Amino acid sequence: MASPVWLRALQKTLSEYDRVSVFQLATFDAHHAPHARSQIYRTTITPKGYPSYPLLVSSTDVRTPKVIELIDNPSNASSKSEMCWWIDKTSEQFRISSRTYVIPAPSHPFYAKLDWAASPGMKALVEEDKFDWEAKRKSIFESMSEHMRASWLRPPPGSVLKGGYDESKKWEKTVPKWDDAKTDHEKALWETAFGNFALVVMEPVKVDYLEMAIVPNRRRVYTREETQGQVWIEEVVVP
Repeated sequence: MASPVWLRALQKTLSEYDRVSVFQLATFDAHHAPHARSQIYRTTITPKGYPSYPLLVSSTDVRTPKVIELIDNPSNASSKSEMCWWIDKTSEQFRISSRTYVIPAPSHPFYAKLDWAASPGMKALVEEDKFDWEAKRKSIFESMSEHMRASWLRPPPGSVLKGGYDESKKWEKTVPKWDDAKTDHEKALWETAFGNFALVVMEPVKVDYLEMAIVPNRRRVYTREETQGQVWIEEVVVP
């Protein structure tokens, strides 16, 4: 069985163009107020034998409000989110509704809230493939620049910056990779930053795919049909 049509289209664009990895992720809080923010796409992971169950991976600071909105929100018990991914270079838009997981350090209290069996793709990865999410979390963190790793040492995102912008000049500017850390201080910085680093993993259930470069424009909606196994139902709709 092949991977979904929408995923093949997305991966083709990602492989052919640079600087197209930013998308917007929408959630809502306990008061049903919507919130959106930009995220960076990191990778796609698909369980062996289940090509129709891809998981899209991003990252975040575990202290951000969206983490609460996704995993500790009575108004969002099924951890729903929606991505809106406009790719200007190809005039494509992907709106992707997902069951969303936040994977922090195993020692973090939120780790215990993870329900690995909540969706078939994640369940297959964890139970059948024995996928090591902690190793993936570390490899993605280590793949970032030393300046980006240092950003996870800052105070909680959105908190009041006491002292104004001058205060931010005191922040650590770099964090080396673990194997490059030469002092106990550098290792402590790495451990603190990595402790704040979490993966955001989205298992899509519905995808709205719009192609604006084609005239007349084309729009298709793909819905994952759980009762029929690994099936994505395609419906052509008006752009």
